[in-house]
Amino acid sequence: QGASDGLPGEAGAGAAGHERAHRQGGALPVLALTQPQDLAVEGLRSLRTSLQFGMLDSSTKAVMLTSAAPESGKSFVAVNLATVAAQAGQRVCLIDADLRRGYLRRYFGLERDAAGLAELLSDQITLPEALRDTQVPGLSVIVAGRFPQAPSELLLRPALGQLIARLGEDFDLIVVDAPPILAVTDPLILARVTGTSLFVARFDR
Repeated sequence: QGASDGLPGEAGAGAAGHERAHRQGGALPVLALTQPQDLAVEGLRSLRTSLQFGMLDSSTKAVMLTSAAPESGKSFVAVNLATVAAQAGQRVCLIDADLRRGYLRRYFGLERDAAGLAELLSDQITLPEALRDTQVPGLSVIVAGRFPQAPSELLLRPALGQLIARLGEDFDLIVVDAPPILAVTDPLILARVTGTSLFVARFDR
């Protein structure tokens, strides 16, 4: 709630600082690490617990996050949800599946041209090469990579479903950060291979 409503004091301070950093470019802080007692982080811990029960009958261990439009806090939720899940002892893989404007690499200090999902789906790199360790024990990340010319066509390849299945053998939770659903068809493609979909809505947006 602090991330959405701009509340004064502790509840809104962490999210406000995150937004300033996002607009300025460069590295982004992971709120669950810098301000673990923030109310937004507490809310994500509750979501983590709910997902553990809600995904018991899911076809995969993957959860996709999308929103209606940009600047809804979707990537913020994805990164911090993955972080609190790893802090609880789960093995988590975070995937930046926004092959048009994804920026999760900025949370983990990776360079702009770091190879990732785009190269993996096009058979330019292997899965071990795509997986990056993070500063959070138990959390690995696959960044978007170099933005391809035809993202939707790349996601339609059978390699995407094969990737989710392969990751499910080694990880307890796979968090997929998808593009906004009103902008492109990519989230509909991603939803076919993820067992759970979450829609992030932001107050007054």
